Amino acid sequence: MSIRARLSILSAVVLVALALVPSVSHARRAAPATTLPRTGPLSDALRARLARIPDENTPDPGEHYPVSNEWRHDLWLPALRDLGGIFVGVGPDQCYTLAAMQNASLALLVDFDPMVPLVHRMYAVLVPASDTPDALVARFQDANARETRALLEQGLASDPQREVILRNFDRNRPRWARYVRAVQRSVREGVAGSWLADATLYARVRTMFQEGRIVARNGDVTGAQTMRDIGAVSQELGEPVRVLYYSNAEQFFSYTPQFVENVRSLRTDERSIVLRTFRARGATYPARDRWHYVVEPMSGFLERLGAGLRRSRELEMEIVRIRRPRGTAPGFTQLDR
Repeated sequence: MSIRARLSILSAVVLVALALVPSVSHARRAAPATTLPRTGPLSDALRARLARIPDENTPDPGEHYPVSNEWRHDLWLPALRDLGGIFVGVGPDQCYTLAAMQNASLALLVDFDPMVPLVHRMYAVLVPASDTPDALVARFQDANARETRALLEQGLASDPQREVILRNFDRNRPRWARYVRAVQRSVREGVAGSWLADATLYARVRTMFQEGRIVARNGDVTGAQTMRDIGAVSQELGEPVRVLYYSNAEQFFSYTPQFVENVRSLRTDERSIVLRTFRARGATYPARDRWHYVVEPMSGFLERLGAGLRRSRELEMEIVRIRRPRGTAPGFTQLDR
C-alpha cells in the first residue's frame, strides 16, 4: 500500500499526529541550559559540551568518500537561504555549502565512514589559514604540497589521529586538487552552487571554523549515541535544527524505531526541512548530475514516519510517480506536508 493511501486511510489519525508527532520535537521549550551566541567565538563551556558529543566507532565500511559526488546544491538554495538555526548532516565538504547557504549557527556533522570526520579535521586546519577560496584551492596543488603538509603537521600537533590524517592527505591530495577546482567552478546560470564558488559562503564557513561552530563525529544515524546526543544539544541550546541532510544515506538503511526516535529527539520548528538525494529507475536528474534532489518539511517527514514509512524507497517511488507540469526543471522535488 502506498504512503498516500495510508495517509488517506489514517486521515482521522493524522489530526492527532499533527498535535502529537511534531510536539515531540517542538514542545520541549524549557529554558536552554547554555546559550548559543549568534556571533563570536563559542564559550569554553559550550565548546566543552560540544566536545562531549560521542563517536560511535563504526566499523570501516571498506569504501571511503572524502569528496562529494553531488553537484547541484544550487537547486536547494531557495529553500535554504538564510534559514538560520542548526545544520545536521552527513558527508564531507558539501555540508559546508549547505550550512553556509542556511547561514547556520552551528553545524553538527555525523558520518558512518570513520574517514569523513578526519577530512573535516583537515579542513579545520586549512580553512582558517586560507583567507579566500583561491588560497584554499591552491593548498592542494602540487607546488604547495610540502608547505600544506607542514601546516597540517603543526595544526594537528595535539590530535591523536594526526598521523592518520596526514596519510589521508598524502594519499588523496591529487584527488582533492582536482575536486576543489571543480567545486570552485560550481556556478549555474550565475548562481553559486558551492562554498568555494562564492566569497560570502566561504567567509561564513571560515568564520564557523574559527569560532568552533563546526563539529564532526563518526556515528550512525540509526544508532543510539551520536544522533541522540545531537538531539540533546539542540534541546539544551534551545536552538532549532532547521536543516537535516541525509544525502543518499537513507537508501542503505530502514527507518528503525531507533532512527525514528533520533529524528524526534531533534528540536525543530515549522521552518525545519529535510534534504535528501536519491537515484532510482524512472527518476529524473538535473544536467550534469546523477542524483534527484528533494526538499521535505520536517513536519511532513514526521507525519510519514508516524503513518508507517519504513524505507526511503517507498517515498522515492511516490516522488517518481508525481506528474510534474510541463516545463518543470528535472531532478528536483519540493514536497509539501
